[in-house]
Amino acid sequence: MTGLIDVALSFVDSPWLLLIVLVFTIADSFVPTVPSDEVIIALSALAVAAGHPVVLVGLLVVALLGAIIGDSLAFTIGRVIPQARLRKRSRIAKMLDAATRQLDQHGARIIVTARFLPFVRVGITVVAGGLISYRKWLPYGVAACVLWATYTVAIGALAAQWFGDQPLLAMAFGLVLALVLSVIIDRAVRFRAARRARTADAGAPDQVLPGRPTKSAVAVAGEDA
Repeated sequence: MTGLIDVALSFVDSPWLLLIVLVFTIADSFVPTVPSDEVIIALSALAVAAGHPVVLVGLLVVALLGAIIGDSLAFTIGRVIPQARLRKRSRIAKMLDAATRQLDQHGARIIVTARFLPFVRVGITVVAGGLISYRKWLPYGVAACVLWATYTVAIGALAAQWFGDQPLLAMAFGLVLALVLSVIIDRAVRFRAARRARTADAGAPDQVLPGRPTKSAVAVAGEDA
């Protein structure tokens, strides 16, 4: 295990590192099983543990760039492909239906929150692509990516500060901390959604982002895409 850590520490300042992070981050925007969060947290912890804190700047920039590119691609998928066609597969349909409900309940703010929830962010971004223009989505998308990139790099760096002489423990702690925080965020979103559902006015008029979209709006957007 020590030999593996030594190899990882020697690799942390390699230029290939940033390319790997870029690819993972782009892919994670529309393939939620790609572990970009975990990769960035682990590498951030290793960078600090190896005495290369300057690497954090590169990780932050590349993570931000990859997130914006990837989310833009996911948005484009929702913009170009009709929503009805995307819903032909039951698993995707369930994900998009859940995203539609979240957008309906929370409005455009959920775009920022969803960035921290891998499976949620894909559906939210794709559905948003079928509802609003890229110009309207971009400020929310960029804000989400800035917060997410800063958050993932900071968790890894913080873990390394606490366990600097034990890189493996620092990585493990960073990953556990990220998992705990993501669960807290998910619970908070669910709690707010449940509270809104209890107090919502059934006769409220339909709105489209950056207010709150409705399923009818999604259907129309899908037909017009």
